Amino acid sequence: MRFEEYTQRPPPHIWAREPDAGRHPCSISTMYRILREKGRSGDRRRQATHPAKTVPELVATAPSQVFTWDITTAAGPVKRVW
Repeated sequence: MRFEEYTQRPPPHIWAREPDAGRHPCSISTMYRILREKGRSGDRRRQATHPAKTVPELVATAPSQVFTWDITTAAGPVKRVW
């Protein structure tokens, strides 16, 4: 049995192909139970991963280095001062 041909197929497709090859391994529900026990019952396709988004932090060390659109909510030199 070649396992590579079954890695991307769902259990009902595997179960339907096995009798054609002369094998009768188990029921579909047993296939799902075995996959669940092995931790392979989820989606087996490759999933895209996206990098975490970072919030840019602008720090000014002198006047006229950082500008914002709305200065009413720009943080001041101490807490709660805008």
